[in-house]
Amino acid sequence: MDIELVLVNESLKEKALSLIEAFWLCHNNEVQNADETMEDYNSWTASGHLFYLIKLVDKYIGFAHLASRGAQIDWLEDLFILPEYQRRGFGSQAVTMLETQVKQYSESLYIEVAARNLPAIKLYRKLGYDCLNTITIRKDFDKDKYNVKSQETIAGMDFVIKDNC
Repeated sequence: MDIELVLVNESLKEKALSLIEAFWLCHNNEVQNADETMEDYNSWTASGHLFYLIKLVDKYIGFAHLASRGAQIDWLEDLFILPEYQRRGFGSQAVTMLETQVKQYSESLYIEVAARNLPAIKLYRKLGYDCLNTITIRKDFDKDKYNVKSQETIAGMDFVIKDNC
């Protein structure tokens, strides 16, 4: 089944807010209050952003948030598919549709993903995202507070991926 990307408008606001709440619950196990959800919505629909709901037939199953970081709108800031619709190719379809759009005015589509989000990393890698652009590193003051998920080597240097990274 094919999906459709629908640019968020006022009539879709309540659905968008519901999906934003689901996003934070799924990704960070965080329950947002209404003000926090509205703040995200306002930010993601502001100038320099494109916020799409992902529609499957007559149901909204996720969203994609594109933004500008100083130039064209060419950063995929957030991609979310409701858990019950994941691993069916809908995320791949959404990324491919966004690429077609961004290709019209930019040389690249940039994606930032949390190191712990291995399913997303595997999806993006499968779709051809193989050029490291930026790396965010962090120093934990309490080294034993979080569990190490894996160790990785980049350019001969060892790093850890923790369950909260």
